Order: sequence, then C-alpha cells, then structure tokens
Amino acid sequence: METNVNKAFGKRVAELRKQAGYSQEQFAFKCGVDRTYVGVVERGEKSPTLNTIEKIAYALGVSKSELFNY
Repeated sequence: METNVNKAFGKRVAELRKQAGYSQEQFAFKCGVDRTYVGVVERGEKSPTLNTIEKIAYALGVSKSELFNY
C-alpha cells in the first residue's frame, strides 16, 4: 500500500542505489531479492520487511538508520 512513508523510503533507497552506481537488477542481485521487488519498494508500493531493510542497508554499505535519513 502506498503511503508517504513508503514513498519517502523508496525514494531514499533509489537515491542511495544510484549513488552507489547500481542498476535495479544489479542491486536486486546484491540484496538477494527479485528485480521487480526493488522497483515496487522504490515506488513506495510496498513496505519491505525488517530482514529486507537489513539486506538493503548491507548491500549499500550504510547503516539501517541511514536509510531513514530522508
């Protein structure tokens, strides 16, 4: 479900992913999730689980709290 929090989080993930130089496909592989899932999260259509948030932070080389710094 799209919410303001989901959209802000997704925008932040997309921003950090692009800064790291990853395509959505490369990033999905690094996170161990499906490529389409990355797009859904980045558009704010779904909330990732805590486990997925941890995978995203690890793949980006940032702390979990940094993902919420938007």
